[in-house]
Amino acid sequence: MLYSLSDSLTSQIVSEIPNGKESIRLKLNLGDAYSIFANQIRRGFTENGIEIMSSDTNDTNLLEMNIVMDNAGVEYGELDRSGWFGDYYAPRTVFISGNYFTSNTANPLSDYFISVTDTIRVKDINTLENESFAFTRGQIPTEPFFSSIWEPVIAIGIAAAAIILFFSIRSQ
Repeated sequence: MLYSLSDSLTSQIVSEIPNGKESIRLKLNLGDAYSIFANQIRRGFTENGIEIMSSDTNDTNLLEMNIVMDNAGVEYGELDRSGWFGDYYAPRTVFISGNYFTSNTANPLSDYFISVTDTIRVKDINTLENESFAFTRGQIPTEPFFSSIWEPVIAIGIAAAAIILFFSIRSQ
């Protein structure tokens, strides 16, 4: 999911590159935490027909692109249950944010905040998060107290009513 957000970022940046500019000098300031996005961002530019030139290229007509990613993460909303005895689901928001600088453009500095929201099964959260990267792990809300109490009470009540009815009908 986070990789698709970085693809959205590169598509947004490419759409702002002036016509006729097919090469850029790219600098990525992702820090250690977000360095996993570097190859994905580079691939996004090349797939959109933008050639990434070496930083020691002396061409002064090249657009200089500096991308800074200062935040990425996952946030979970309140838990919800599908049906009486169904699985718990949580809304999840995945986001990246930062800014980018493009030389020789009308608006050289732009901020970005890209997010996507979906709903996932709480049981699947551990498989979706990556233990190696802290920003992929969000704070999971606790299970609602009353919904966890009512289901066993209802199940025991129904079982007790069935037993009582069974013996009362059988004795007649």
